[in-house]
Amino acid sequence: MKSVKQLTEERGSLVEQMNNIVDIAKTEKRELSGEEATKFDGLSSDVETFDASIKRAHKVEQMKAASVKNAVESKEENSVKREWSLFKAIDGMLNGNITGLEAEMQQEALKENRNLSGIGIPTFMLEKRAYIDQGGSAIAPSSVEAYVDALRVGTIYDRVGVNNLGNLQANSIVPVTGLIESEWAAENGNGDDQSADFGKITLTPKRVNAYSNISRMLLAQNPGAEAAVMRELGRAVGTSIDTNMFASTDESAGPACIAGTSGVLTFTEAASANLASDLVEAEQTLANGSGLVGTEKYVLNWNLLTAAKTGAQVSSVSPLYYRDNGVDYVNGHPVFFTDKTASVTGTSGDGLFGDFGKVYFASFGPLDILVDPYTAATNNAVRLVLNHHYDFALAQGAAFTKFTSLV
Repeated sequence: MKSVKQLTEERGSLVEQMNNIVDIAKTEKRELSGEEATKFDGLSSDVETFDASIKRAHKVEQMKAASVKNAVESKEENSVKREWSLFKAIDGMLNGNITGLEAEMQQEALKENRNLSGIGIPTFMLEKRAYIDQGGSAIAPSSVEAYVDALRVGTIYDRVGVNNLGNLQANSIVPVTGLIESEWAAENGNGDDQSADFGKITLTPKRVNAYSNISRMLLAQNPGAEAAVMRELGRAVGTSIDTNMFASTDESAGPACIAGTSGVLTFTEAASANLASDLVEAEQTLANGSGLVGTEKYVLNWNLLTAAKTGAQVSSVSPLYYRDNGVDYVNGHPVFFTDKTASVTGTSGDGLFGDFGKVYFASFGPLDILVDPYTAATNNAVRLVLNHHYDFALAQGAAFTKFTSLV
């Protein structure tokens, strides 16, 4: 494909020919001859074709330029993630002189949130780091997960398909359309008013807190400590998110649970019911209430795992549970097991069935890790205190069925 410059030059040559035809006619004080008019019209058509080609070429060049720019920025960001060290930032905070790359990242985090009270980790850092090189430093780990990757270890909130809005800087309103009905009407008759009111959900920052005491000797000597610390803090936060999201009643603090959302569907379990019949009833209840869209999933309590995997078999194959390409299924739908739904040991477990795409999730601002050298000083340790803000909400209660099944 020719460049914008080449196409523009060729177009200019055609325009010049058109001007020459007009100039000759003006000099001779006459109208264009039939032959001149035909040639002029042909050149004009060619110019229009060139205009379209130049427009396309310009878009292609913009796309290529953007691709190169993104590649460069990605390379630079990856370099930053490889070289940044949590422990180096902690050491700088303890000594009151964060320097180098850690100081630059602190400034970036402060741009996102001026109220940071400790070590700040900018939003763009919340991605996978495959390798960190501290130039042979005694505290440099050879391999470490990035914070968000570690955050998700052992949790399911990010695997069930929630609608993640990413990192926000302020309260976010998600409009929810009302249900619009339609009906058949006479050819010239007036239709009934089928308007629907809009609703909304508002995501607001809710604080989650975790802390870890780190040995000062560990900070100085153990090359694998950074990964362990980040992974442990991440598990703690991820567990808190799961605890609120999948609980059967709202927790005392944090976002409201899915099951507690107004309009969530339920049914009364029959006395002779088992897990298999309850799953069918959960699906039928959702179908009757709002219809099935084909993207529904199950979240079941661990108490129901045995019932799911040991149900009556046909030719040694369970008709209730199976695994395909690393994904667990019950009754034909993906399933995730957790201990965060309500249960009575040996008696029952709660479950959710619905469209997790109707659950909106967001985090707010950069991570804030406070370095506290005093609280655990008698144990020769430094306390890392993590504070971050999240929120989530189910937009439409009728997108889910909540139920309790006997084991």
